[in-house]
Amino acid sequence: MARTGERRRTTSVTLALREASEGDRAGWSAFVSSRPEGDLLQSWAWGEAGNEEPGERWERLLVVDAGGHVRGVAQVLSRTTSFGRSVLYVPHGPLWDRDGDDAAEVLARLVAGLKAHARANKGIVLKLDPRGSGDAAADAALRRALLTTAQPAAHDLQAPSTRLIDLQAGDDPVAGWSKDARAEARRADREGTTVHVDRQGDPALLDAFHGLLAETAERQGFRIRSREFLARLAAPLVASDDWFLALAEHEGTPLAGAIAPRTGDRAYYLYAASTREVELARRRGPYAAMAELQRALREAGTASLDLWGVREPDDETVDVSWEGFSVFKRRFRGEPLRHPGTFDVVVDPTWHRIRDWRERLRSLLR
Repeated sequence: MARTGERRRTTSVTLALREASEGDRAGWSAFVSSRPEGDLLQSWAWGEAGNEEPGERWERLLVVDAGGHVRGVAQVLSRTTSFGRSVLYVPHGPLWDRDGDDAAEVLARLVAGLKAHARANKGIVLKLDPRGSGDAAADAALRRALLTTAQPAAHDLQAPSTRLIDLQAGDDPVAGWSKDARAEARRADREGTTVHVDRQGDPALLDAFHGLLAETAERQGFRIRSREFLARLAAPLVASDDWFLALAEHEGTPLAGAIAPRTGDRAYYLYAASTREVELARRRGPYAAMAELQRALREAGTASLDLWGVREPDDETVDVSWEGFSVFKRRFRGEPLRHPGTFDVVVDPTWHRIRDWRERLRSLLR
């Protein structure tokens, strides 16, 4: 498999773009898993789970070559806005064969197809949000390529920076943590905290985790996915051996948990939750859950864990409100990774101006 920085010779320049059908599921999933910048949000399982959520419509476009090989994919979310118009978004995508000699053409086909799809759906703007590769030169070239057809968005829709933990380095992932984090994990053990790592989509453990997630969301004021969404997401990931849920408990009482599904050889620290009840919080559930989660991922052959959003110290470009949970995540070390950011492809200039004026007015009235 070609990796970032390598150029893969291609023998065909015949490319075709079309909508994906159920028969493309296996090829789509294999392609997403094969790409270094492949991502859970572009997985078939994510779109399938999201299509059952109110107000969401997920559709898929793909580019194939003359031999029928998948060369690029885009899973796009459409949300209806005022006057029957829509805003379309490709979270952590699109994905394409960045290593091929015709990478620019593949990307151009995807963007053209997405723009046509957006017009057909009365789209105002199409938002693209590809992941970074970690190669500064390659990511700069990607940004230049996107700027030929898009403009930087006013706001990023996903975390602009994260950290990747190498799970296969050393004998135990916990050994790479900060001194304070290792001490917290040892304390959790002394306090009698235990951890269940679920690979089978256990409904009882999912119920317990979602209860903690709802408590955390109410405390911190953020929106969460429904318990039903998580169950729909879990089912295909269990089947592909990519579901990981860690739940820390003390004498049967849930303390903390995390869900870290896997795509290819990378896992994503997608959701985390914990109780703030004083007597339970001193059991250090979050550290116990993270320790066993990382060990389970390592044992399963997972190469890395994406911490899914980390603000680096003194980075003024990232929302300062992220500093609280970023302090926690930085204790697990990992290599910083910055994404190119969100880009807007304007589909309807008139409606885009109206939407922009409305958003500015709202900000002034807050």
